[in-house]
Amino acid sequence: TFLDTKNLLVTEKNGGLIRINIESGDKKIIQHDIKHIPYLGGHQGGLLDVYFNGDDSFVYFTYSHKSLKNNKLSSSAIARGNLTDNKIINLETLLVAKPPLPAKKHYGSRISIKDKHLFVSFGERDEGMIAQDPTKHPGSIIRIKTNGEIPKDNPKFIDKKNWLPEIYTIGVRNPQGMTVSPHDEKVYFSNHGPRGGDHIGIAEAGANYG
Repeated sequence: TFLDTKNLLVTEKNGGLIRINIESGDKKIIQHDIKHIPYLGGHQGGLLDVYFNGDDSFVYFTYSHKSLKNNKLSSSAIARGNLTDNKIINLETLLVAKPPLPAKKHYGSRISIKDKHLFVSFGERDEGMIAQDPTKHPGSIIRIKTNGEIPKDNPKFIDKKNWLPEIYTIGVRNPQGMTVSPHDEKVYFSNHGPRGGDHIGIAEAGANYG
């Protein structure tokens, strides 16, 4: 993610966070305190996406959150903090997907921000049909406010009474690309299909992508 026209932040799966000046090539290690990353070499977990939001000066992160009750289980999660003097301060976790699951893959975890709302993709963690269960986070795209509050116009409060309040869409497998289009201001995402069948879609409220 770009901090400005010259500096960007890069995450490393093992928890590293680096500021890079693209003109000089200078690199600085950023200190942070995300404690729950399962550092599992050869798997897909770790420190994942990073997104600097110039509107509120927060840096948002997705990461794989190790269960505090069972270290063999983990979840997709999103946190935010402020970058000051090469250190992330005021770190807070906004949402941890439930339930935690044993597979160390399909975390999804792409971040987009539109109209002060966070859109975050949560993979189905190799659990397949869990993506059809709106009472569980895996296999969904969630939508919360940038401060972690739940929007009152999310599907649960309109016509999806049995959905979790954070869920915006369901039926996704492992969505690892997402962005707000500069052409129509819609949220587009890419999704890995099983044995092929990848697709690009628009995140729409209450949608089920199968």
